[in-house]
Amino acid sequence: MLYLILSSAVTVCAGIGFSYGIFRFFREKSALYIRMIVFSVGCAMFGRLFESLQLIANGYISGGFHVGVLGIAGSFLFLFSANYGQMDSIVDDGSEQFKKTRLISLIAPLAVLGMWCILVVSKGFNKTTVAYGVETLVIAPAVYFNFKHLIIEDVDFGLIRAIRLYNLLAIVYAFLCMAEMFVKSFNNPLVFIIIIYVLQCLVLLAIIPVLERGVKTWTT
Repeated sequence: MLYLILSSAVTVCAGIGFSYGIFRFFREKSALYIRMIVFSVGCAMFGRLFESLQLIANGYISGGFHVGVLGIAGSFLFLFSANYGQMDSIVDDGSEQFKKTRLISLIAPLAVLGMWCILVVSKGFNKTTVAYGVETLVIAPAVYFNFKHLIIEDVDFGLIRAIRLYNLLAIVYAFLCMAEMFVKSFNNPLVFIIIIYVLQCLVLLAIIPVLERGVKTWTT
C-alpha cells in the first residue's frame, strides 16, 4: 500500500510537471532543447503510471523489463539527447582547454555505474539487476553531461550559468533513481523509501519551472 501511495504521488507530480511544460512550451515555437526536457518528465510520468496500475492490479511490481523500466530509461534518454550534440558543442569545442573538465565530469557516471555494480555484487545477475543495468546505462551518459554543464566555464551571454540549477536538479534526480534501486532491492527502513520518493516528487515538480526561469535569461 505504501508503494502504491508513493508511486501514485510521483505519477501525479510528474504529470503536473509534464502538463505545465506542454502548456508553456508547445503552444508556440520554442527551443527543441526545452521540449526534450518536457518529454523527459512525460516519460517519467508514464513509467510511474504503469507501476501504479501494476500495483493496483497485482499488488506488486514485477521484476525484470516492463514499461516502468522503459519509462525511466526513456526519461534519461531525453535528458541525454537534449545535452548531447549542439548544446554540448556550444560550451565545449573539444579543445585541451576543457580536457580537465571532461575528466572531472566522469566522476558522476562512474558513481552511477559503481552503484549498479554494488547491486550486482550483492544480488547477483538476475532479471531485476539486468533491467536496472539497462536503466543505469542510460542514466550514466545523461548525468555525465548534466554534471559537465554544471561545472564547466560559462560561455557568452551566461548560457550555462542560466541553467546550472536545472542541471543540478537533473543530477539529483539521477541519483534518486539509483537510490530507488537500492531501496527496492534491500530491506531498507521505510523512512528511506519515503524520503527518496518525496524528493523525486519535488524534483519532477520543479525541474520544468526552474529550466523555464533559466532559459528566459537567454532572450533578455
